[in-house]
Amino acid sequence: MADHPFAAYLRILGKGPKTRRALTQKEAQDALAMILDGLVTEKQLGAFLLLMRANGETPDELLGFVKGTRQRFGLDNQACPPGLHLDWAAYAGKWRYPPYYLLSLKLLAQAGFGVLLHGDQGQFADRHYAEHFLFALDIPQASSLQQARAILTEPGRLVYLPLTNFAPDLRHILHLKEEIGVRTVFNTAVKLLNPLNAPMAVQGIFHKGVEQLHLQTAQALGYATNLVFKGEGGEAEMRPDALSHVYAWRNGEVVETTQNALIPRQERPDNWTLAELLALWQGKRQDSYGEGAVIATACVALQGLKNLDYARALNEAQQLWQTRHVVS
Repeated sequence: MADHPFAAYLRILGKGPKTRRALTQKEAQDALAMILDGLVTEKQLGAFLLLMRANGETPDELLGFVKGTRQRFGLDNQACPPGLHLDWAAYAGKWRYPPYYLLSLKLLAQAGFGVLLHGDQGQFADRHYAEHFLFALDIPQASSLQQARAILTEPGRLVYLPLTNFAPDLRHILHLKEEIGVRTVFNTAVKLLNPLNAPMAVQGIFHKGVEQLHLQTAQALGYATNLVFKGEGGEAEMRPDALSHVYAWRNGEVVETTQNALIPRQERPDNWTLAELLALWQGKRQDSYGEGAVIATACVALQGLKNLDYARALNEAQQLWQTRHVVS
């Protein structure tokens, strides 16, 4: 009996130390096509993801998966709506701190920037995902790419687009993380999809070193501006009590900048609630860490959106916070 066609990719990744190799970009695209076409067994998919995790994904592999996904779901053909300025990925979920980055995005929208927030929820029961907070924070959710585009025809709008509403077949792959116990290359790939081709994209990472994969992929995909940094819990949210490095692909070059801590080191809260996040936004609760996280995260975005240096961006972010429009 002949081997299963997908076994060829497993052999490439899983041979001995001297003969195994990474996939080429085309091989990665072809393997993804087989997976999305339902031509791969669950055992093969699990083995494939674990082999890639053990070997460490390469820029060509990541690029192949992102390109393959964008082509499969028609993202290459999506014209950027006139009101869209910023693509923001939110897939990790929060557990140690509230999702302060959502308040940062509200500030940016109030400043006239259109933001597409895309993500997923439910990979882990102990994490809180963006979808959990949309209604309370008055952030609309789009049912499709078309609806998201319609909302973003005007500037100053913030809309959330779940992965299931633009690349649904990827969600099953992401949620295998619950069974195999480790992140996979697709946890990185989904962050780089930029579904509506915004001129600037932002991703948070958890594992050091992954930033280079993001930057090289953004460069190869032709993204104009891409920012990536080690975010709190893996989301794109700055820690205001720590020194942070921000990596940018912009104007044809990679630039690394450093952001100093805004406040002294803080202790993590034992627990937190949505009510506390809302109270911070409404000015009814003092939270130095939360306020700092909102301002520091907005500051990073403003540096890219307006080509500002750190000091000017920080000053503008602080002003946006002080003059925010609050609906109680």
